[in-house]
Formats: sequence, C-alpha cells, structure tokens
Amino acid sequence: MYCLGKSFNEVSAFINGYTSAKQTPISGTDFHRFVCLKNSFPTNYVWTYVIKSCTKNDEEAISIMEKTILEFCELKNQMNEDELMKFAIDKAKTNEGEPEKIFREFDKALLNGDKEVIQSLILDNEKAELLWIGKYPKSVAEQLSELSDGQSIKRIYESENRQNIKILTSGWPFPIEMVLKNGEWKINADKIIELRTENNSA
Repeated sequence: MYCLGKSFNEVSAFINGYTSAKQTPISGTDFHRFVCLKNSFPTNYVWTYVIKSCTKNDEEAISIMEKTILEFCELKNQMNEDELMKFAIDKAKTNEGEPEKIFREFDKALLNGDKEVIQSLILDNEKAELLWIGKYPKSVAEQLSELSDGQSIKRIYESENRQNIKILTSGWPFPIEMVLKNGEWKINADKIIELRTENNSA
C-alpha cells in the first residue's frame, strides 16, 4: 500500500529505515551483498543504487526491488550464507555479445592511448582528446590489459528497442552507456571524460 504513488527513492528509504529499526530477513549486510553479486556490482555498493542503475524508471525499479526481496527471503530459508552468495554469482553469469566485445576493444585502446581506435568507438565529444593523451607505458599497459581480459562484463540495462544498453565491469566505478548508432555500437564516454577532467585538475 505504501508503494502506491511513491517514487523508488521514497519506497527504498522507507524499507531501509524499517529494516534498521527492526530485525527483518533483509537486515544486515547479506542482502546488500546478494543484490550486488547478482548484478555484478562490487559488494561495497548499496543495494538501492544497484537496483536503480539496472532499471529504466521508478516503476520498474520498485517492481524489481519487490521481486528481489521476496526471492532473497525465500532463498534465505533454504540456503546458508555461502550458498546464497554462490547462487547470486551464478545468476550474474552471462554470455558476452557485440557491445561487450566493442567495450573490451575500447578499454585496450584507452590503455595504449590509441587515438584512431578510440575515436572510431565513441560518440562525439568535444573533449575526446582527454581519452588518449594519458597512455600508460607499454609494459604497464600490457599488464593492465591482461587484468582487463579477466574481468567479467555485465549488461545491467537494455532499452526496449535494444539500441541503448548499460554495462558494468569491475575495472570501472560506474556503469558505461553504449548506443547503437547507424548499425554500430558506440561508447558514451561522457562520464569517463568527466572523471579524467577531475583527475587532471586535482
């Protein structure tokens, strides 16, 4: 009843307040970890941020929140903590498609400061040069590239027309948006450029 007419932030704030004041099946850190692992987020994220990032609007976020809470409560009655987290990790495993492959190519180009490749894979941005002016030494880039190859990429959002997605990988502190433009997947590098701008001015 409380959910009617409320935003996701209002409903999740109410739930968080209730679970802090009273012991419930989702009190404590297990639920946070479960939601993070199931959606391939680092476990230090808050479950509300994870669900909001993986959905397109408040209505969907509230629906996913309800289903996830019910699923967790049901599983908690059947599994111990280790089994719960393994279940979440297994659920997160997905096959990579073309967008994920394109992002891996982009990620390697960033390490090597490959201007030509980077420009071919991103949406237009007037500050794009920030993406290739700070390349790593070759030996460091090779080591980081090997680490990047071993990191999973999770598709956390896909628009109804399948032309806009968000992916998450442990090498980045935020989801990466990708857009299908003229039949080719392009990275929206705005957030990456903002991050580099902040680092350069620090």
